[in-house]
Order: sequence, then C-alpha cells, then structure tokens
Amino acid sequence: MLLRREVVTVIRIGLLCAIALPLAGAAQRGTMAPRELPANAVRALDTSLESAAPHARHVWRDTPPVNGDGTVNAYIEIARGDRRKWEFEMAANARAIDRVIPDSVGGYPVNYGFVPQTISYDGDPFDALVIGPPIEGGTLVAGVAVGVMFMEDEKGLDSKVVLSRVDKAGRPVDRLTPPIERELSDYFGRYKLHQPGAFSRVPGWGAAAEGLSLVRLTHAFFRDCRGEPGVACRLTP
Repeated sequence: MLLRREVVTVIRIGLLCAIALPLAGAAQRGTMAPRELPANAVRALDTSLESAAPHARHVWRDTPPVNGDGTVNAYIEIARGDRRKWEFEMAANARAIDRVIPDSVGGYPVNYGFVPQTISYDGDPFDALVIGPPIEGGTLVAGVAVGVMFMEDEKGLDSKVVLSRVDKAGRPVDRLTPPIERELSDYFGRYKLHQPGAFSRVPGWGAAAEGLSLVRLTHAFFRDCRGEPGVACRLTP
C-alpha cells in the first residue's frame, strides 16, 4: 500500500510540473504581459509629462510609436559599441551621459534607445534595441519589429523590443539570429554586475508579434494612465 501511495504521489507531482512548466514558460515569453501599470510608473509618467510641458515639440511626447506603414519609431540613446551610458532627460528634451560602463563589461553590442509615446512597468519609456551597424546617438529611426528580449531587473519587468531597419521594399535589413540573441543575453545578463544592489536577467526571447504587442500595450499605458498618482492603472481588455 505504501508503495502505491508513493507512486500516486509521484504521478501527481509529475502532472503538476507538466501544468506549471508551460505556464512559467508562457510568462517568461511575455504572452501574459500584465495590463496593469504600477503606481510608481503612473507617477513617473505624470512627472515626465510635466517635465516635457515647456517644449512645444518633444521627441518622446509627440512622436508616434508606430507609423502608418507598421514600422516602429525608436530614439537612439546609445550607439552600438559605446560604453557611455546615455539617458534621455525629459526636461532637456535631449540625452545626457549618466555614467560610463566599465571596460571589463564592454560597449553596448546593439543600438539602444526607446519607443516614443510609451511608458513601461519601471516608469521609463519602453526600451528598443536596433540591430545592425552603429547608429549615432540622438537619432530617430524607424524599423520593423523582429523579436523581443524578455528581461527582468531590480525594478521589475524590463523587456525590450528588437527592431531592424528596412530596405526600400520594406523588408528588414538585419536578422535576429541565435548568435545575436546569445550575445545580447550575455551582455544584458551581466551589465549591471558592477552596480551595488542591481541585477538583471534575460529569461528568454519572443517573436516579432510579441514585441509589437508590447509596443502597443506600453503606448496604451502612455495614453490612458494619467492623472491618478499613487494608484495603479489597469487597462480593460
């Protein structure tokens, strides 16, 4: 009888694991991205809008995230290869150097920036990675989504849409290959090791459609989650 109970227990555990693992994988892949913007991010959105208010034309506030042809706009903060950590300052409507990445970590392996008119779970604009050759910082570029890098850090969810510029026919110029994914996973998994109290990890990658879905979701946060500081913003389906 004891043996039978043990067998039944093992079977039940196996069934639970079989159910739990796909759910965990789905969460990592971002297929169940929360439709709620945390209260701290709502406050950050209001603060950013106040900071941008003096500017008649503001690159984050006034540039659409998605163009009529389906391409996604991205403002480049850091060119590929640069070790300087540039960050966009809302009040200045321009980027400024925040710090320098240690030589042991190396320069950014990809062009790094953000999608305008978006707000992500950490209170910053939704990040964009533009693969391909270096692009000068401060440049606004358009590209097609080719994937998404799911990422978590000390602030919570911090995923990043991956873009490629397009040719004259509207096709992506660069491909998100497994070697590029490995290079980016390695870099963004360790680039905060020198920062006390900070961490980052890359649990997986998603398809282009998932990246574009997150662009649209974070744009909806930007559009609809205003004016209620201290309260989380829940979007209805």
